[in-house]
Amino acid sequence: MPPRALAACLLAAALAWSIPARGETPDLPCGQEPGSRFFWVERAFCDLETHGPEKARGIVIWNHGISGTAEAYRAPAALALRLLNGRGWDAIRINRHNLGEAGDEAGRARSLARAVERTAEEIRAQRARGYRRIALAGQSFGGYITLETAAEQRELFAAVALAPGLTSTAAGADRIDLSITDRLLQATRAERVAAVFPQGDATFGHLIRGPGALRALGRRTGPYLVIDETAPGIAGHGGATGGRFALRYGICVAEFLSADSLPPGRVSCPDGQEWAAARELLLRPWPAGARLLRDGSQLPPDVAALAGLWYGLMGESVIVLGLLEPRGASPRILYRAATPRVSGRVYAGRVEGGELRARLGSAPAATIAVRPAADGAAAELAWTSADGRRTLRATLTRAGPVE
Repeated sequence: MPPRALAACLLAAALAWSIPARGETPDLPCGQEPGSRFFWVERAFCDLETHGPEKARGIVIWNHGISGTAEAYRAPAALALRLLNGRGWDAIRINRHNLGEAGDEAGRARSLARAVERTAEEIRAQRARGYRRIALAGQSFGGYITLETAAEQRELFAAVALAPGLTSTAAGADRIDLSITDRLLQATRAERVAAVFPQGDATFGHLIRGPGALRALGRRTGPYLVIDETAPGIAGHGGATGGRFALRYGICVAEFLSADSLPPGRVSCPDGQEWAAARELLLRPWPAGARLLRDGSQLPPDVAALAGLWYGLMGESVIVLGLLEPRGASPRILYRAATPRVSGRVYAGRVEGGELRARLGSAPAATIAVRPAADGAAAELAWTSADGRRTLRATLTRAGPVE
C-alpha cells in the first residue's frame, strides 16, 4: 500500500475509534491515558456539571498546544473558559498523543493536518448531538488549529485563539510567519473571533502581533475581540491560560461569546471586573450554611482587620479567602483556589503569632497563614506545602459583595 494511502487508512481508523456514533451519548471521563489512540476527547473542566445539548447555549471545543514529545495533553484548558459554564456553555477538549507528534517542521505540518480534520469531525459530531452553537478555542499550536479549522468550516459560532501560531525552520532557527496568522484571522468563517497576543512571547521571538491582527479582523464584518501586547500584566507564551488573564479578561471573553447580539467591529473590555471573575470562579455555589464574619471585633486585635472576604493571585492560581462566623471558640476560614480545577472548602483556623492559620486537610497537608498587611488595606497569604519545603505567597485584595 502506498504511504499516502496507508496514512489515510490510519487516520480513518483513529477517527473511527475516537468519535461516538450518531445518536450516542459519549463517555468522556477525565484523566484518560492515550494508549494506542492518536486522538481522544475529554471534558475540559472535569469538576463542572455539563448542561447537555438540549439545555446548553453551546459547546466549546478546545485544542491544546504542542511541545516536542512532551505530554502537552496534560496541560489544562484556559482557566478563563470556566466562566462560560455559568452562562450555559459546555466545554470539551480534543487531546493528541504526544508520541504521534514529531517536533520537526514536517511532523508539525502532518500533526496540523490531522488535528484540523479531527476538529472538523468533532464539530460534525457535536452538531449531530444537537448543540446549537459551536465555538473553537485553543492555545499556541491549538490556536493555530482553531484558526485553520475556522477558515474551512461554515456555521461556526466563534473562534478563540490564544497566542496562535506554528513556527517554521529556516537557517537553523525557529520563526513564525505573521502573515499566515493574519490571513487566517481574516479568512475565518466564524461569526465571532477573539485573539490574544500576550506581550513578551519568547516562543514567537517577542514579535508584536496585535496591529496585524487588528487590520486583518477589521476587514471582516462581524464582531471581534483582540487583547494584544498593550494589555498590562499579560505576558509570556502561556499568559492567556492562567489566573491573571482569567481575572482581568475572563468576564469579557465569556460575555463576548454569550451575548445574544453584538455590533460589528472591535469589542472593548471594561476595567474593574476582577472580583466578579473571582466570585464566579470560586464562590458558585456559596457554601451551605456559611455566614461571612464581617465584624472583626470577635477576633483578636492582631487579626481583626481580616474580617470579610479577600481575593488575589498566587502565581497563576486565583485565590478567595474569607472569615466565617465561628462555631465555638475557633475561627473558621473559607479558602478556595482555581488552578484551574477548583479546590478548597471551610477549614478550622487558629490564631498564632499574629496570623490566622489553617491546615488544608488531614495531616500531612498543606497549610496557610494570613495576616493583615502593614497598611491594613490588604492581606498577606502564605501557602506552605505538606513537607514544608515550598512556600508560595500572595497579596490579597478586599473583595466586594458576594452577590
